[in-house]
Amino acid sequence: MNRTLVIAVAVTLVVGLVIGYGIGGARPAVGEEGRYETHTIVALLPLTGALSTFGENSKETVLLAATDVNAWLEREGKDWRLDVKIEDTATDGPTALAKMKAWYGTGVTLFVGPQASGECKELLTFANANKILFISQSSTSPALSIPDDYLFRFCPDDFIQGPAIARVMWDAGIRHVIFSWRGDTWGDGLQKATEESFKKLGGQVFDKSLRYDPGLEDFPKEAALLNDYVQELIGRGVPKRQIGIVVIAFEEIAPYMEAADKYPLLKEVLWFGSDGSALSEALAQHPVGAEFAARTKYINTFFAPGLSKYPLFDYVRGHVFKVLGRETDAYSYNAYDQVWALALAIDEVGYDAEKVKEILPRVTDEHTKLYGASGHIVLNENGDRAFADYDLWVIGEDLQWKKVGVWRGATDTIDWLEDIY
Repeated sequence: MNRTLVIAVAVTLVVGLVIGYGIGGARPAVGEEGRYETHTIVALLPLTGALSTFGENSKETVLLAATDVNAWLEREGKDWRLDVKIEDTATDGPTALAKMKAWYGTGVTLFVGPQASGECKELLTFANANKILFISQSSTSPALSIPDDYLFRFCPDDFIQGPAIARVMWDAGIRHVIFSWRGDTWGDGLQKATEESFKKLGGQVFDKSLRYDPGLEDFPKEAALLNDYVQELIGRGVPKRQIGIVVIAFEEIAPYMEAADKYPLLKEVLWFGSDGSALSEALAQHPVGAEFAARTKYINTFFAPGLSKYPLFDYVRGHVFKVLGRETDAYSYNAYDQVWALALAIDEVGYDAEKVKEILPRVTDEHTKLYGASGHIVLNENGDRAFADYDLWVIGEDLQWKKVGVWRGATDTIDWLEDIY
């Protein structure tokens, strides 16, 4: 039996166990003729704005999970059904808060998302005060690692990602780094974690940096300053091969690189990114930014999901590829798992955010040991994913994203799939 067939059979068996049907089984009508009690979860997703690629991916996995949950509920003879609503946050904190408040007014107290740390920070006070539970698939700011709040995160925080970025730079031969980052909760936290980790390895951080307004859309000033900073380091006797530029950004990385393309010197040093820009369609499709990223080997760290040990990974991946025609991002697998975790908790204790909060870590742990699309999820005392590896992604010569390595969190080492430096 070949490997493709083995995977197909494994996926069929596991998904069949989870939802109670084989692939292609019938799907129930939610709340048909009022026969079932309906419980609502709202997914707050950035369908527009700086994280729209990620939001589109998560929308598909959330809806897939809702379908699978309802199939399982029907199979088990349960007397309720799940209704998932999708709301666009525009990658904007106030918009996300307004959507949460509106749905809370209708009785909804369980949410998937939002994705950005800035959005989560905006919701936190209102959610805690009103006992509204929300789970983010991709918020990683260490500033939101808070025990006993109503925010859970099925991704690790940037105390883990920072060392990954630092190790990538060190292995690439970088010894002097210049930082630029979006000035929000997420950017500030990841920049700090990366800087501290790079210094521990023995690296030098340039004494000038560029923290920019998250709403910025054009970057001529920043590009000019980066060029000046690189020239200054070269003037101090630092070889270009030892100089790295870290830009911690969302999809605004595309116009940022378009501005940087005007300076030949900025194409002669290596650039590094993070999960905010990994697999960005806005960058891959940008006529200037994509070429610049390929030239500078702009490598991005991205949380690594469960892969071959968890056949549901292939099931979810294949669904998004079929619907959107592209590789999905790692955090979208978290979104799939979040819907299942909430549904299983509701089934156990009812639609009660306080009770769901109490059992969510246990339910998540038990369910994802076998059925986690993103792998086995263990939540720490702050309600965040406790451990992770990171895939390493670059835009290749064909201007398509490709994985070139994996950073192993347990050992702080990189398994390179190809030699790019």
